[in-house]
Amino acid sequence: MKDDCPKKLCSFPTGSRVRISEVCAGSCARCRVFSLGLTPGTAVEVVHSGSGPCRLKVRGSDLIIGQGLASKIMACAAEAADPEAERAETG
Repeated sequence: MKDDCPKKLCSFPTGSRVRISEVCAGSCARCRVFSLGLTPGTAVEVVHSGSGPCRLKVRGSDLIIGQGLASKIMACAAEAADPEAERAETG
């Protein structure tokens, strides 16, 4: 798994579960990404990927971001979902 880690968030296929590793952007874009809850260590489900906006499930909420912003977010494929960890992130 180390070979393909990290990759751009927009490059993961629909249905992937990933964990944010870093945000490679300037201060303005980084602030925007963090304010959306996409901080390093956050578990994310890619609901839709491909052409057009990237639809994500983050901390129980749906989120849609453009390809440009999604390409600045680096992530690694996550292991099987851990419900306890996801509950801890939401509250």
